[in-house]
Amino acid sequence: MSNTIFPGSTLGIIGINRNGVAMIAAAKKAGFNVDVYVDHSQPEITKMADFTIDGAYNDKQKLTEFGEACDAIIYQTPNIDSTVIRFLGQYAAIPQGINGLEIVQDRLMERAFLDQININIAPYVTVIGLDDVYQSIDSIGYPALLKPIQRGIGEQSMMIKRQSDITRAADFIDTGTYLLESWIDHTAEYTLTAACANGEVEIFPLAQLEYNEDRQLISVASPAEVADDMLQEMHRIIKSVADSLQYTGVFSVNFYVTSTGTLYVKNIELGLTSIANVYDNTTNVDQYEQQLRASVGMPLHVIRQLQTALLMIIRNYQAVAIRRQWLLKNNWKFRFFNNTDKDDPAGILGFVWVTGDTDLNALQNQVDDTEVWNKTLPNSESDNEEQEK
Repeated sequence: MSNTIFPGSTLGIIGINRNGVAMIAAAKKAGFNVDVYVDHSQPEITKMADFTIDGAYNDKQKLTEFGEACDAIIYQTPNIDSTVIRFLGQYAAIPQGINGLEIVQDRLMERAFLDQININIAPYVTVIGLDDVYQSIDSIGYPALLKPIQRGIGEQSMMIKRQSDITRAADFIDTGTYLLESWIDHTAEYTLTAACANGEVEIFPLAQLEYNEDRQLISVASPAEVADDMLQEMHRIIKSVADSLQYTGVFSVNFYVTSTGTLYVKNIELGLTSIANVYDNTTNVDQYEQQLRASVGMPLHVIRQLQTALLMIIRNYQAVAIRRQWLLKNNWKFRFFNNTDKDDPAGILGFVWVTGDTDLNALQNQVDDTEVWNKTLPNSESDNEEQEK
């Protein structure tokens, strides 16, 4: 196969975050050299890499140095501008391709893509100013979300619950085009993650998500149970996305389900996610190895469910409370991050996998009994990191 690279070759990784440690470890374990490109020093994440370049994403000299040192380059998250990836493609293979990245980075293109393959999404219109918002809100309805067309690091969405909220959008809308989208009142949120390569599609078990009122991710439960016909439709959707996106690697589709059982697609995410870490302890292969196999031309692992688990998100303000569970729980597995901003109480400190029972309700009861996640952060503000990106 022309896109195959073998152990001893150099795999480059760009767009790295806290999940980068596990991705680097998977590549090293398989015998690859790993070069990493970061726009700011992250030694806690990159220390296992063979070589790290610290440079701006518009520094063509450093990007050239990085590209020439690699046999293939992957982006771990879709937060790297597609023009950067296209530039690097002059020097090294880009196994994931660029087409999918360009689609998911532009909300309008993403929705046009989903419309084209007959997938149910929330009603939306494009707006460029307050007048457009006032004129369009009646057709969209309240509440609605106002979002920049281009996804990016640190960008935010604004909720419009009533007409008086629109005046606040004057400070939110800067220049360019925005998306005004109906907020789907839902009873549940799910994520389906898959890996695709060379016509193969391997789908991980369904995961159910729980958020708090500030849209901070609390937990991921897998395998989630839904009606058979709904699960079949979710699988049809993710296969349709895989067939049409021209993308190789791991990706996820996020869903809303309403009280009447209507299924909506929220968005597509390319690359590795915190949500898919639930599979580190529930399936025979995790997202990191599947991403590696897809990237270097290996056949994908057939995914098998091994056990049930809750992945609980640990935030800084829970640090003291979680220490007791560290000493008590023999069915909990922990992962902590050393690069967390300790000054941010809502910053993610780590993950814990709660396993040991096939009944998710029993696992949830065990978590609830600890009261670690029963308390909310006082005066917390919305953490957009775990919202739609």
